[in-house]
Amino acid sequence: MSKAKLSTAFNFLTLIALLTCALIFIQCDKEAVIEAPRLINRSAKIRPDYCGIVIPPNIAPLNFLIEENGADHFVKIYSKDGDPIEIHSRKPSIEIPIDRWKKLLASNHGRQLYFEVYVKDNENNWNRFEAIDNTIADADIDSYITYRKIMISIIWNDMGFYQRGLENFEESIVLHNRSFSYGCMNCHSYLNNDPNHMALQARSSKYGTPMLLVENNRVESISTKSDLTSGKAGFSAWHPSGEILAITDNNFFMLIHTTAQEVRDVFDGACDLDLYRIDTHDVISEEKISQPDRIETFPEWSRDGRHLYFCSAPQQPDKRYREVLCDLMRISFDAESGEWGELETVLSAQAVDGSITQPRFSPDGRFLLFNVSPYSDFPIHQAKCDLYLMEMENGEYRKLSISSERADTWHSWSRNGRWIVFNSKRLDGRFSRPFFSYVDAGGVAHKPFVLPQQDPEYYDTLVWTYNIPELIKEPIQIEAAQLSKAIVSYQKTISGQSSSWMSGAAKPELNSEIHYEQ
Repeated sequence: MSKAKLSTAFNFLTLIALLTCALIFIQCDKEAVIEAPRLINRSAKIRPDYCGIVIPPNIAPLNFLIEENGADHFVKIYSKDGDPIEIHSRKPSIEIPIDRWKKLLASNHGRQLYFEVYVKDNENNWNRFEAIDNTIADADIDSYITYRKIMISIIWNDMGFYQRGLENFEESIVLHNRSFSYGCMNCHSYLNNDPNHMALQARSSKYGTPMLLVENNRVESISTKSDLTSGKAGFSAWHPSGEILAITDNNFFMLIHTTAQEVRDVFDGACDLDLYRIDTHDVISEEKISQPDRIETFPEWSRDGRHLYFCSAPQQPDKRYREVLCDLMRISFDAESGEWGELETVLSAQAVDGSITQPRFSPDGRFLLFNVSPYSDFPIHQAKCDLYLMEMENGEYRKLSISSERADTWHSWSRNGRWIVFNSKRLDGRFSRPFFSYVDAGGVAHKPFVLPQQDPEYYDTLVWTYNIPELIKEPIQIEAAQLSKAIVSYQKTISGQSSSWMSGAAKPELNSEIHYEQ
């Protein structure tokens, strides 16, 4: 062997030896730092607040920020079975390896999960905090969530409809309003958490107001306009048969407060309920749920499909917007004959001393989750809006302890009925973020936690607000281009429809405006 080759080989072996020594030194240093730490008799402060919560066994890693002064950090995550996860970080930001996290959670359904936090102080001593104690549930959550994200401004002119994998951090765009001249995307709904049966409302000054009906990767532009309806569909609810949609015919406009905790408010100038038959494209109106002197909104079918629940209040002029107080109503309905029963008041606004909105049934029909706010049929801009739960067997209801001092709204259930997701402004009072809560068999909702992000400081600088989180069992497959094309070509492909009306008259259509109030 030549001297040059010997020299090259020697240099290579020397490099390997140095790297090996460095790795050994690093490992020895890591082991040394946890030999004799000083015990701090409290848990470490972390953000987000992932302390004392129940989490799904299929949730993405709960990355967090350690809010304790120090120059070095060490975290041990462990449960009864499986290898613990150890993370050494100079920065306070802790990012958990996703594969090891999934393996640890999968081996410990129904068991405790501990976060043991160590921080090196300014005197070069390690402090060990009491372990943070969480619980891994024995019930999965649906694998995906959808939501709108809206850029906060006086007018909603920049918004996107997104889906996010809950087992990872992958977010993808379903539809952005830049693809149809920055129109509005209204509420989306699914049949039993199935994205293969989806309704999405759109409002565009340029392209019209279609309802997009997606079934098995096919999208159709639907007109909900008739002699008695404006065609501006808002909220929708699927009948369990999958053949009928209950839809609202809203006319919202915004109020701007100059002296209030929440500067924005939304007033419903007129709102009726209608039915849309998917097979015939008929828009069916019924006087009992479309009374000219009342607003009827937030439809929700009972799980057997025999009753339509909704929220209703006397119609008020816009100057009396604080007097809008919704009762929880229901009416029986026979899907085969189309016959309606009589209106019933399930729970009055007077009984709860507030306005009842957004009723949502658990999959088994045992519980009804709803909101109570001081007033309004649009509670997301209410500074104080709480979550309530009714047991349908006996009609008893209560405010959930997970409610915060800020608005908690836009809730929905997982397919197995063990999880709810809702929007909350509890982090900063301004921006809505998705929170999850485990609901046990007795209807007890456990401490909620915010949607995990890869960067634990993600929400600190995000000026987009989340809206209408809905859990779905699998990702939406239809392409954004198909959805935007359906909106852009809507006026050329309006589906035919008819309307029926037992008696009464339609409400007048109002123009959307922005009003400024003191």
